[in-house]
Amino acid sequence: MKKLVLVLLIMALVLPATAAIAQEEPEKGGTFHRGMVISPRGMFNPILYTEAYDADVIVAVFDSLVTVNRELEIVPQIAESWEFSEDGRTLTFYLKEGVKFHDGVELTAEDVKYTFKTIMHPHYTGVRFGDFALVKGAEAYKEGEVDYVEGIEIIDDYTISFTTEEVYAPFLNEFTYGILPSHILEDVPVAELEAHDFNQNPIGAGPFKFVEFRPDQYVVLDGFEDYHQEGPYLDRMVYHILDDEARPVWLRQGRIDYVGISSEQVPMVEALDFVDVFDYEALSYTYICFNLRQERFDDPRIRQAVAYGYDRQTVKDIILDGYGVIANAPMPTASWAYTDEGINEYPFNPDRSIELMEEAGWERGADGVWEKDDMRMEFEFIYTEATRAQEQMMMLFQQNMEDIGFKVHLRPMEFSAAVDRIDAREFDAFTLGWSLGVDPDPYGIWHSTSMWNDAGWVNERSDELIETGRTTVDMDERAEIYAEWQRLMNEELPNVFLMYSVSIVAANERLKGIDDDPGAQGIFWTEILHKLWIPADRQ
Repeated sequence: MKKLVLVLLIMALVLPATAAIAQEEPEKGGTFHRGMVISPRGMFNPILYTEAYDADVIVAVFDSLVTVNRELEIVPQIAESWEFSEDGRTLTFYLKEGVKFHDGVELTAEDVKYTFKTIMHPHYTGVRFGDFALVKGAEAYKEGEVDYVEGIEIIDDYTISFTTEEVYAPFLNEFTYGILPSHILEDVPVAELEAHDFNQNPIGAGPFKFVEFRPDQYVVLDGFEDYHQEGPYLDRMVYHILDDEARPVWLRQGRIDYVGISSEQVPMVEALDFVDVFDYEALSYTYICFNLRQERFDDPRIRQAVAYGYDRQTVKDIILDGYGVIANAPMPTASWAYTDEGINEYPFNPDRSIELMEEAGWERGADGVWEKDDMRMEFEFIYTEATRAQEQMMMLFQQNMEDIGFKVHLRPMEFSAAVDRIDAREFDAFTLGWSLGVDPDPYGIWHSTSMWNDAGWVNERSDELIETGRTTVDMDERAEIYAEWQRLMNEELPNVFLMYSVSIVAANERLKGIDDDPGAQGIFWTEILHKLWIPADRQ
């Protein structure tokens, strides 16, 4: 009898749960409100943007040939399939038929060719040529020697191939850039593309259509009814630009469904019974960059002195409440290429900082600041005004540096203004973060010819390793190459690496379709944008 009662009790518990699961079918409608820490700059062009905040909008408006799933694998998006030739040098994409841009025009191989050929154009003003430099004929086209790219071939409206000069290991990963509409842009001179109105009123083939952008306030997108994949189920997405203090308040008031939060906000947000908090290690890191074009910074012992002199352990344990992993090279632990073998951890050691400065021939001036020849270790340090934790880190950095003879003038700036200064190379030092792609190829940031090499670091061995790594197919061999490269970076410290980022995000429980077991992609990644939904009774 007891057994029968137990079975009936289990059935009573299971059946309602089963019914609830059966009802968990996506429902159309509703507006998703997302909080953003920093306003986009308004460069909503997938081949010209440089900031992650613009990218958050771009991935909703534009689809790419391929994208990345939760397991960091390449999966189809506009491309139905692809194949490599036997020699590994030709990659052919087979496009879906019937994919439409938001103005109703069908996307074809011509749009794909336009997008990537523009990156190789002599007058292209962006920073992504390095991703396609190995395409056959790309260099000749960029130099203006020919008016075509030999390695791009349209086979038919839905088939296009790209051929490289040699085997290029990360090649498939490079096709995650959104596809541009050639019928709108092909007559725009490439040199004028960066200033074109299209960039703030984009038309793509993604799940959401652009509606409006008000800098420092919001971005509005509407669901695209003719989207080529499942969904989108949401009628609208609104990105709200919120300062640090406003984020938990808006969460508590139910005014936003999703936002990144700081470690100090976790307790107050976790207390909200209708909000879930997630944390995950991201493919990103923070760093300090010195302008190595200035002679006073070009000795690696100077950067090593800074690494030993900044108490990063306190940053992690106290300021970030443990939400971080101390970084000593530019390869996050979430990457398959990460190594800690032979890596100097640069533990907090001000005495070692002073020894290194003395070894480098510097002497303390009357005010305790290091001097050498006509140089002085006094400089402006740019950082972006984002969070209270950022302010605390900067104050600690300033004090730590003063203790070892570096006089630092902190210069808080709005994000776009800071980037403008950095792009113009008008800086002494700054701190920012890098969000990285799935493939560990560091060419775009660290090759001596890269436009994103903000530090101005030139190292022949680094260039050799980077170039070899991207032409080596065997994963184990590539891992060994990148391990050596990380050890070189750890020794030379062209940047002082701070933290591998741990992202903390909060999501209102009414938002469905998210990944509640986040990997490096987090709970809010490209592949699920069109699958997000809100129950009808919560809209």
